[in-house]
Amino acid sequence: MSAIGGLVAHGRSADVHSLTTSTVAKVFHDDWPNEAIDREMEDATAAFDLGLTPIRCHGRTDADGRRAVVFDRIDGVALTTVAEKNPLRMGRVARTLAQEHARVHRVASDRFPDVRDVAADLVGTAPFAGFTARERAALLDHLASLPGGDSVLHLDFHPMNVFRHGGGIATIDWQSTASGDPAADVAMTRLLFTEAELFPGATKAQLLVYGAARGAMGRMYLTEYLRATGMTTASLDRWATAARVLRLGMLDIPSERERLVRGIRSELTR
Repeated sequence: MSAIGGLVAHGRSADVHSLTTSTVAKVFHDDWPNEAIDREMEDATAAFDLGLTPIRCHGRTDADGRRAVVFDRIDGVALTTVAEKNPLRMGRVARTLAQEHARVHRVASDRFPDVRDVAADLVGTAPFAGFTARERAALLDHLASLPGGDSVLHLDFHPMNVFRHGGGIATIDWQSTASGDPAADVAMTRLLFTEAELFPGATKAQLLVYGAARGAMGRMYLTEYLRATGMTTASLDRWATAARVLRLGMLDIPSERERLVRGIRSELTR
């Protein structure tokens, strides 16, 4: 059993606590499935092996009676914090985010599931119970029509998961990693900047301030990514519905549900 230290970060699936001078423990909430924890360890290990992140996963531990996974400690701050401390750096942060995302997409691997299969599997889960059989069939047809690829896709790529670290950049939280067309991953990040809940428990004032800043950063990120890679807006838009399927199926956050369902159904009525 490991004795954990102070809280470092709070998330939807887990809280991060200090463990040693060089490691932290990601302590999972009681309702988080064991299979999801196992997959996170596998994907984080693969990401390290592929050079996608300098943060190593050291396996499971028992943290004061709770399930946890040990990771290297990050020596730096999230890009979100960099922009918050100095809003004049927002443009630089957005460019760094886009360049790191493009770097991830230049890595090909067969160690992760196809993003189209991930999305299709989610259509059969509880968040889609309100869709008719015909709607679900049409949605599966749409997902099957999307282009393939072999790039590594993070699927939760945003500035709170990208850190300054050791003179470089470290991306964390690889628990939803897939492979496929990079446009799928960029569509997910665009959705996180535009449609996703900011963070649990945000006040109305925080929603107003952070919402405006998030929108501006998202536009700058997207402009830089498209410039750097040559990706077109049309190829990105093609993945918009799949991104909503992934977000709804993976998390099903109450404040997002109605908006995501409406967006998915808009594709089915075209």
